[in-house]
Amino acid sequence: MKLEALLNGLDSSQPAVRLDIVRVLGMLDEVRALPALRARYDTETDPAVRGAIAWAGKRLYAAQQAGYSTLDEIFRQFGINREIENMPDPHEEQLLRRMQDGLDSELRQMQSRAGTKQTGAALAAGLGGALLGGAPMAAGMMMSALSPGAGAASSNLDARPQIGTQRTPATRPTQTDIAIWLRRLREGQTPAQREQAALELVQVNNLAALPHLAAVFVSDNAEQVRQTAQRCGKLLYWGAIYWDMEHDGSLAEEMGRRAAAIGKALPGQSTTPAIPAPPQDAPPDQAPRTDIAEILRKAEESRAKRHKKR
Repeated sequence: MKLEALLNGLDSSQPAVRLDIVRVLGMLDEVRALPALRARYDTETDPAVRGAIAWAGKRLYAAQQAGYSTLDEIFRQFGINREIENMPDPHEEQLLRRMQDGLDSELRQMQSRAGTKQTGAALAAGLGGALLGGAPMAAGMMMSALSPGAGAASSNLDARPQIGTQRTPATRPTQTDIAIWLRRLREGQTPAQREQAALELVQVNNLAALPHLAAVFVSDNAEQVRQTAQRCGKLLYWGAIYWDMEHDGSLAEEMGRRAAAIGKALPGQSTTPAIPAPPQDAPPDQAPRTDIAEILRKAEESRAKRHKKR
């Protein structure tokens, strides 16, 4: 929901509609409506609407003086501020990337050296097996030495869960029939029943509930119900604005502005030039190629010679 949609209602030809709009603006503490309410007050001819404008104007002025902002509340309520705060600092991100690249390079070298040692161990095992039991034993001992579990190295550097750092997804407002909840909101025998109806209207997420919540906020005789009605009205309104911002591009724009203000950057953006990764060290020399069949042949000849000497 755009604020303009509410403000347009101030020009309705029907006093009842104008009254609903003014009450809704007052319930929402929508300080951005102050100029429009001031202008309307000068031309309003209906006494009830004029009185409501005076009431809403006082509320909005007090909220403005207190620093209230609908946009700030939206960013707080849906965890958008939290997501921005957890965006990587460009300088820190580049440093971490360099560290990660260095660790990855070192890990590859360690794995390469381990592989070279493992191959050497396999050859030694094969030679020992050949001397002890011939080719079958040699092959078995080499396969065991070369198995994946032998001298394996691994890293969990990337297993860094980021729990609770993402904003709540925006939800599309519905057109669900809310008559049953409105009746409970108006006619509930106890404050608890009326309060529960207001809470359920938030779950239904139909903006048509706003003027009814505003009426309860203005006139219900239970303070707890009035507070709940206002809170639920604000949640409906904030959610509708959040949905619109998500789909018209203004959310990403505002997130980028707020991120830049604290030295952060949106994914895919950076406030500083990228720092090149350090050059990787040259891979260690490869072990000289060895013909396994030749080793087995020589081991077999050595074993045959020993038998002849016996």
